Amino acid sequence: MSHKNLEAKKRHHYVWAKYLTRWGKGTKNVFYTTKTGKIAYDSVRAIAADNYFYKTTMLTSKHVEVIKSFSRQSPEHLQQQHMSYLNDFLKMQRLEAIYNESDIQDPEAETLLHAMKCNLMENLHASHEKSVLPILSELADEQLDILQDKQQMIEFMMFLGHQIARTKAFRDGVLRAQPRRNIVEIEVADAMTHAWWFLSYMFGMNIGFSLYSSRHDTRHALLVNDTEHPFITSDQPIVNVHACISETEFSAPEHADFYYPISPRIAYIICDSKRFLPGKNQVDEATVTEFNTKVAAQAMVHIIGNTESAILPFQKHIGSRYASRTPFYEDRD
Repeated sequence: MSHKNLEAKKRHHYVWAKYLTRWGKGTKNVFYTTKTGKIAYDSVRAIAADNYFYKTTMLTSKHVEVIKSFSRQSPEHLQQQHMSYLNDFLKMQRLEAIYNESDIQDPEAETLLHAMKCNLMENLHASHEKSVLPILSELADEQLDILQDKQQMIEFMMFLGHQIARTKAFRDGVLRAQPRRNIVEIEVADAMTHAWWFLSYMFGMNIGFSLYSSRHDTRHALLVNDTEHPFITSDQPIVNVHACISETEFSAPEHADFYYPISPRIAYIICDSKRFLPGKNQVDEATVTEFNTKVAAQAMVHIIGNTESAILPFQKHIGSRYASRTPFYEDRD
């Protein structure tokens, strides 16, 4: 057994650290807002991450049934994919149960089991990130042709789906919205909380498929910002900027214009609306300000920029969509 296989990944980023370095001017350091309301300049490794954020938990039959109940609302081919992934995790769980029931004590086996629980989901997200490296590089250089390739478009839409669903802001918003009016609803909400590491991946698959399958009905555009005011990003980097979105509450939207800043100069948007033409669009200062404000409003803690002056005007908007709500989820250590 190699030492690398025994090494548990503790620090889990829910926003890709390499993506954030596009605001680092060739370094890993960016300007970002902190929990205490200050602006810091430090490595991207310090932000949009929690210890063991994707660590797997033991799933009981109740947890599995809740997962399956959500999966059954998806198209059949997605249900099959959900169950394939779920079965892989349940196999690992059964191996751990067999070991725990045995009289064997093997420190190396215990270390491996711990590493698997810490690493499996993190590695899945890392595989999606790796697949879109060339795509984001091309888009940052204003090259849209790469998305003419069907497989590249599939990879990019899947990545975007997961980046929407894998964040702390999305997790807290969904879990807080679950009703708890009776014993059954409380049990379901508690099961969702316990199994969120898997549910979030499943939801990301569904969002990614929806983005891909609806690509001919929506407008995909590259936004080019040559104003003096750069795009910023956040700990929820993909936000819905459609006019129907409430700035003061978390609720299911009727429409979506999914906006994803790729760099201080380039962003990608998928529109239900007809606000932008397909292909490249130049944006003005008012649009940049509007989108930066909406990025900040839907952030939890961190907005990120390439200069302090880029994020300072938007600091007051951070979390305004969540301001009336108290923290819901206790992080596992």
